[in-house]
Amino acid sequence: MEELNVVFIRDNERDMTKIKEDYVKFINRTGGVVEVNIRGPREELADAYAFFSSANDMEGIGIDIAGSGARWNHYFRGISPFTEDEDRTGYKFKVTLQVRDAAPR
Repeated sequence: MEELNVVFIRDNERDMTKIKEDYVKFINRTGGVVEVNIRGPREELADAYAFFSSANDMEGIGIDIAGSGARWNHYFRGISPFTEDEDRTGYKFKVTLQVRDAAPR
């Protein structure tokens, strides 16, 4: 079975990170905010955390889910600390994105 990934791409289109789809959960919040919860083994998430940690506030982020093509309708808004899971089976962090067409509240 083919492994599916979520690919996040920075505005310059040269910087990207690939995360297994099973490790990523999207939660839509009010005001066009999207919370991306990322949870998995530390060694598989370290590069992704570095990718988002170096993003600038309001930098465009493209998202390609399972090879469907990059969608460029999000801005980077922030990242949480990289911490161990409560059950100590992996690590986690959250990324906050803003939908381009939605005004922040």
